[in-house]
Formats: sequence, structure tokens, C-alpha cells
Amino acid sequence: MRRWLIFFGMIAAILLVCIFSKTNQLLLQPLTTPEMFLSSMPYISLLLFKHDTVLIQPSSTILVYSLGLFMTFIGSLFVITKKHQKSREYWGVGLILWGISAIVAGSSYQAFGYELKCNQREFCQFTSNVELVYMLLTAYAINYLVAATGYTSLAPTGRKRLIQFAIIDSILYSIFLLIGAIIPIRFLVSYEGFMAFIGVNFIIMLILNVRNHKEFKDVLNRYLIMVWIGFLVVNIGYFIFLFGEYGTWLYTSNGIWFNENDALHILLILWTLMLFLLLRTQLMDTAKE
Repeated sequence: MRRWLIFFGMIAAILLVCIFSKTNQLLLQPLTTPEMFLSSMPYISLLLFKHDTVLIQPSSTILVYSLGLFMTFIGSLFVITKKHQKSREYWGVGLILWGISAIVAGSSYQAFGYELKCNQREFCQFTSNVELVYMLLTAYAINYLVAATGYTSLAPTGRKRLIQFAIIDSILYSIFLLIGAIIPIRFLVSYEGFMAFIGVNFIIMLILNVRNHKEFKDVLNRYLIMVWIGFLVVNIGYFIFLFGEYGTWLYTSNGIWFNENDALHILLILWTLMLFLLLRTQLMDTAKE
């Protein structure tokens, strides 16, 4: 019953955000015309459903869709092999949601970004409802991983509290984003706002993994620590590429489109492969009381 309540709760939150969103009032800053938007990136025009459709950043779209499909595939493998292990089930569902969210993100930040935020407008929008759905799905995905941590790194009492935290955190982020979409408030619907709210969850998981490994010296939590260190390396790589402006240099000097998001998506594909290789046989519930 609880899993169905959670499922319908997530659907309800997504629908509420999309229905009541007024983010079309938020414009990209500095103000950017559709022509200016397209001039800064590669794009192609295709006839889709009898309409001329502009698809932006084709190579980036392939990368982010590949990431989404790969995460969904790995998550499905964990679910298929879960048996009675809640940790495998929750990791699997979390990765499936994360993979779906990557595909959703790629449809707005890449692929159909022009159509969703710029087409037939004087100035391009700051965000789209598709991007809001992406952030909601990613938040839910991460909280599934938080719940899984209760089964790998805590006794039953602490496990119950951590699962309650994951549920409450998902509800609070849904409210946080809904407020930002209705008013609208730029920071609340931004990726920066998302990370400010959800980022602490990664710290919680790492702390619990470290504490459990320090006490029991178990292989599983050592591997989980490696997973989160790897995730930190992924994000450091992204920011090095972003602040070094290597993507801009490659495109303006050499005509090669490969920006910080592309670097992030390749690193995340490698990270997903790493976590699968580390956890595929070791991921199971702890038996400690």
C-alpha cells in the first residue's frame, strides 16, 4: 500500500507543478532572442509530425539519452535480481528514476530546448516545465538511494527513521519547487536551488557508509564509500570543465561542440558502470540489530 501511495504522490506532485507553473514569466538573463540562442550552439531542423522542428545540440542529446538509458538498464538489473533485498530494490528504483530524469532533462536542456523555451517568443524562457519534472524525478531518485542506505548501513530503528526522512524530504522538495513555480521564484526552480536542497542527502549517505564501515569493516560499505567518492570526482570534473571554459574554447576555436554537460554525462556513464561493478554482487541488506 505504501509504495502505491508514494507512486501516486509523485505523480500528483508532478501534475501540480506542471498545471500551476508560471515559470513562463521568467526570462533567460541576459535577455536572449531565439536567433541569439541558436547562434551559440549547433542545431538541425527536421520535419516532425508535419512541423518544422529545431533540435539543438545533437551530439549532446545522444550522450544524455545514452546516460539515461544506461542508468535505467542498470537500475532494472538491480530490481530484477532483488529477491528479498530492499537495498537492491531501492537502488534499482532510484537508478531507474534517475535514468528517466536524465532523458527528461536532455529533452529540454538539449534536444527540444529551443522549441520549449524559445520558439515563437520574443525572448527565451529561463526554464520549462520539462526541466521542473526532471528536478522532481531526480530528487525522488536520490531519496530512494537514501532509503536504500537504511538497509545497508543502519540497524532497524535507524533504518525506519531514515526512510521517514527520505519520504518527508521528497514532500518538502515538491512543495519547495511548487512554490517556486507558482510565484515564480528563479532560485527555487533553478538547478542551483535543487542542489542546495538535495545536496545534503549525499553527505548523509556518505557519513552513514563511513560510520558503518568504521564499526564493522564490511566490504559493502567500503564499496559504497568508493561510489560516493567517485560521484564527488564526477562533479569536480564538471566544474573544472565549466570554470575552465574549455567547451567555449573548443567550439569557438575548433568548431567542436563538447561542453561541460557533455563531460558530466560521460563521467556519469563511467560512474554508473563503476557502481554496478562494485555493487552487483555485494549489494544486500544488513542483518544487524
